Amino acid sequence: LAQAIAAQVARPHEARPSTWRWSPSVLGAMASMTLLQLNPTDTLHFTKAAGSTPVSRTLKLTNTSNGNVAFKVKTTAPRSYLVRPSAATLRPGDSTEVQIILQTQTADSQTNTHRFLVQAVGVEDSAPLSREDWGKFDRQSIREHRLNVVVQDESEEALAPARPSDGRPSTGVGAKASGAPAGGPAELKSKYDELVRYALQLEKEKKKLELELELASSQKASSSASGDGVSKLTLVLAVLVAFVAAYAAKFLS
Repeated sequence: LAQAIAAQVARPHEARPSTWRWSPSVLGAMASMTLLQLNPTDTLHFTKAAGSTPVSRTLKLTNTSNGNVAFKVKTTAPRSYLVRPSAATLRPGDSTEVQIILQTQTADSQTNTHRFLVQAVGVEDSAPLSREDWGKFDRQSIREHRLNVVVQDESEEALAPARPSDGRPSTGVGAKASGAPAGGPAELKSKYDELVRYALQLEKEKKKLELELELASSQKASSSASGDGVSKLTLVLAVLVAFVAAYAAKFLS
């Protein structure tokens, strides 16, 4: 135990992760991860702010085995990231959050091609492992899991269409392309209010016409007087039709 503590003090875990040289041919040789549960499981998403401010992402590791598990985190671009802790040992059922910080001022332009590799191995005690200790393990006993990297600017993330639970794009961004009015909600409300006023005015005219009709049918004057009443009703109807036609033309335009 004293030797382990001395080794830890003399060689603390570096924030820079180890280098991992990835190629597609490596995938077939990787032993699937059965000792740790990773969250996220496949991809590390980073959102870059304006300027050169570093951005971080948390990787949660949980020991799902019945024994102690040592792990370490590697990347294909060690100069672009700081990882804390880059290596540790977890007891059964324990979890840890690994902070992965993207150094935007030193990152290259190929960040979306970067990869991370989490390696894990079962150990007898909870003491941290040195690099020499890792070198003593047989390749087949080390379990591995690869993570991709996706880096977005804040502007790109804001413009990306949100996806509800059913997986279909929301109708927020790109509403104009689907045929929505160019004026937006304000213009729709204005047209709705105008339509309501128009409907109320029509109702008022309708009641007025019904009253005229009732007066015309109740009159018991001479045939000439009755004819004048019908002519007056016809005139009102003609005025109403002209009003409706004029307003409809204005609304549709």
